[in-house]
Amino acid sequence: MAKAKLYFGRAEDSYEADDNDQSYLWLLLGFEFLLRAPLAKASPVLLASHDGNSALHAAGIDIGNEIPRSIATSLVARRLAHLVDGFRIEQIQKDVILLTNIRNEELHTASSPLRNLPTHKWLPKLMHVVSLLATHLGETVNDYIPEQIIAHAEHLKGVEDKAVRAEVAKLIAKHKDFAENLKDDEVNNRKIEYPRWIPTADCPACGISGKLTFSTVHRSREHVEDDQIISEERQITTGFECTVCGLALESAAQLHAADLYEARDTTIAEDIAEKYADYFESSHEYDGPEYMDE
Repeated sequence: MAKAKLYFGRAEDSYEADDNDQSYLWLLLGFEFLLRAPLAKASPVLLASHDGNSALHAAGIDIGNEIPRSIATSLVARRLAHLVDGFRIEQIQKDVILLTNIRNEELHTASSPLRNLPTHKWLPKLMHVVSLLATHLGETVNDYIPEQIIAHAEHLKGVEDKAVRAEVAKLIAKHKDFAENLKDDEVNNRKIEYPRWIPTADCPACGISGKLTFSTVHRSREHVEDDQIISEERQITTGFECTVCGLALESAAQLHAADLYEARDTTIAEDIAEKYADYFESSHEYDGPEYMDE
């Protein structure tokens, strides 16, 4: 578990430094060590390869210069089915293999799945498996995964859920029927002309502009450039509201199902003098005794 937490800590450092690819790689490496922790806790022999004398080494017996080897991740997952609640579910087994394959492809091929594969396809799966493992070990996800990454995964949860897509399709159909029965003056009374700085999108039900809500899922560490404090923010759509037909979507998963999901990177620049103006003013005020001129 110590090595898993070490790698998860490196994932947090990389994430705060705005290096998502490296952060996710550390996350997957830490995940692989955490995956083996329940077996190691039960007995290190459960992780030893059947070849050679690895089992003897795991049992504390000296095997000389022979290098001990451990079992494949797929076998780890199958053995965890006998120890960890939830691992008997076939989908969990598939998710473990998916996460392992992403890590292997990132490390051992010329491709970069962490850059090319949408995060919603794997990050919520990783969080769910880590949650099962943490519970078995008497801990929580927060004991392993950085808070910002947990929040990001929570926003993405359900994006791949067919039930969410079916629910959103019904919502759109319902509000489309409502909009089609509105008179022109009713439409005009309900319509809002949003300022340019407010993000909007065409409503999938009635086609009229509605307001998008973005949530920050990641903010990099601040650094100074030319008397300004600079940071980078990753934002994703987590809400949509149409005042004409009344359609309201309230999660990244729902927006993805409605083809309104969007992620954007924003640079935040703050003037140092303005940000710390109050501090400089208060720190230069004289706070000693007052003297009268005679």
